Amino acid sequence: MLCAKYDYKMDIAVKQEEAFEDGLEKVAQQKAIEAAKNLLKMNILSPSQIAQAEGLKLEQVLELQKQQM
Repeated sequence: MLCAKYDYKMDIAVKQEEAFEDGLEKVAQQKAIEAAKNLLKMNILSPSQIAQAEGLKLEQVLELQKQQM
């Protein structure tokens, strides 16, 4: 059985850190999507190459490609 003492300040600090990390992940994801859109416009790489380069799923890149048409 866990006998740890609840610490409100620590709980808030952990929640703030998690929210900050989630925000960073969302920003990174949005930047990858914008880069993929730009690469699709340039028409230099294939969608699978763009997905690999930007760390996106191929389905995401293909959907972006459909939206640009």
